[in-house]
Amino acid sequence: MFAGLTGLVAGATVARRGVGPIAQRVVRAVNRLPDRASPAIWVPMQYGTFGAVPALSALSLARRRPRSAVALLAAGSAAWVLAKAVKPVVARGRPGSIVEDAVIRGKEEGDQGFPSGHAAVSAALTTVALPYLSTAWKPLPLALAGFVPLARMYVGAHLPLDSIGGSALGIAVGCAVNLGLGVPNPPGSARRR
Repeated sequence: MFAGLTGLVAGATVARRGVGPIAQRVVRAVNRLPDRASPAIWVPMQYGTFGAVPALSALSLARRRPRSAVALLAAGSAAWVLAKAVKPVVARGRPGSIVEDAVIRGKEEGDQGFPSGHAAVSAALTTVALPYLSTAWKPLPLALAGFVPLARMYVGAHLPLDSIGGSALGIAVGCAVNLGLGVPNPPGSARRR
């Protein structure tokens, strides 16, 4: 949790200073990938939307895992709300207003860019889901949590630091929920909950 909070605060501090040349090069490289990639990018990017929160919570309930359902709902909702709360504090625009010739795919977002709410939600969902998943399933949410921030740069919604800050916020929120609700004991441990 401390690492996530540290990443968020450090990212916010740097984000308030403006966008450096390295960040502009990174966002241009990802943002200028071919348009034909859009359909393949759009679907997994939805893992970072607020709609994924009740959907995954409902799936967990359907699988008779009420504690993971509550954890998913709490972490995803908190990450979304906190990302919205931090945006006006940092007050940094999105690539369309900062990076020359940024390609905007889809509806241009109206609020501020830092931190990425999609990155925050995907990282929070992943952080709380991992203790409940078997080893075979763990790579899927990890891959999605890594993919969503890149997808948000591709569609022109965020700069690299926005995505890093969002992911850091999501990790902090997910850790806080795991601490508050507890997590299941690993398979093979002496005591199962």
